[in-house]
Amino acid sequence: MTDLPDVAAADAAIPRVIRNHRRFALSEVTLDGDPVGGATIDSWQNAAGGDCWLARVLMVPTGVRPVGALAGRTRDGRMLRGRVARGAIGPPSRPRGAALIEWHGIGALRADAPVEDV
Repeated sequence: MTDLPDVAAADAAIPRVIRNHRRFALSEVTLDGDPVGGATIDSWQNAAGGDCWLARVLMVPTGVRPVGALAGRTRDGRMLRGRVARGAIGPPSRPRGAALIEWHGIGALRADAPVEDV
């Protein structure tokens, strides 16, 4: 017998409501300033109204830190930035190849002012 709470019962008590889900692409994505290509972002509000987001990036998983700063450009030219923690890592497409890595947003996904073309 353990003194651990019943995780299934606690999980069932949390309402499964997702509002304002959006999915969009980012280009020119960097992780801690290092270019990683592109990313797909999912953002939503949870049942409590909190903003949540997740980034999926196809990248080589070796040497990837567990947390970092992700930044990228939207189609309309805005730069988005946020802190991330590494989540699931998919199987590589080939040995020592790229894998799909989920990055869980920590805090808000912030938007900077649009960059003007000169």
